[in-house]
Amino acid sequence: MCIRDRLSPEDNRQYLSIALRQGHKVRHLSQQLFELAKLEHGGIKPQLERFAIGELIQDVAQKFDLMIATRKLTLKVEVPRALPLVNADVSMIERVVTNLLDNAVRHTPEGGTVVLRVWQENEKLQVEVADSGPGVEQELRDQLFLRPSALNPQSARENRGGLGLLIVRRMLELHGGGIRLMDATTGACFRFFVPL
Repeated sequence: MCIRDRLSPEDNRQYLSIALRQGHKVRHLSQQLFELAKLEHGGIKPQLERFAIGELIQDVAQKFDLMIATRKLTLKVEVPRALPLVNADVSMIERVVTNLLDNAVRHTPEGGTVVLRVWQENEKLQVEVADSGPGVEQELRDQLFLRPSALNPQSARENRGGLGLLIVRRMLELHGGGIRLMDATTGACFRFFVPL
């Protein structure tokens, strides 16, 4: 008699649900690892075109309307009218903004605020995503943009997060841009730039 035959139908459903969730996590992680490897080794190159980053940011923000309403959050989008066009890969920049906004929304408690703003500074467009969540633990701050390593127990911790920020950083580097975690009195504040 196998163990499955001794479990109740409810237990079978529960274990199957756990196995499916874990399978989805493993598939997602393997997809991220594959994408990161291609980004790091030249398998993916930006397809540059000129576009209005302000419109892109508005479009990405709209994708989060339902999640923001469900969690009773306030999203403030600050985009000046007179921004120059940026020469970048639209899908990569969309992915960067989506990843940062998704992180901010998921880590902001009900009733909190997320701010998404863009501005020009010299020959760069700056974009900032800030939230009123718990922020990033001090011991994790230095590890956010580093690849996890089995040799470094601190970077291999499970609660460190996924590979999304590594992918975001590499996409921005391919544009001559960059990203950093800013000091904030509350919550987390990520700022990235792309050159004009």
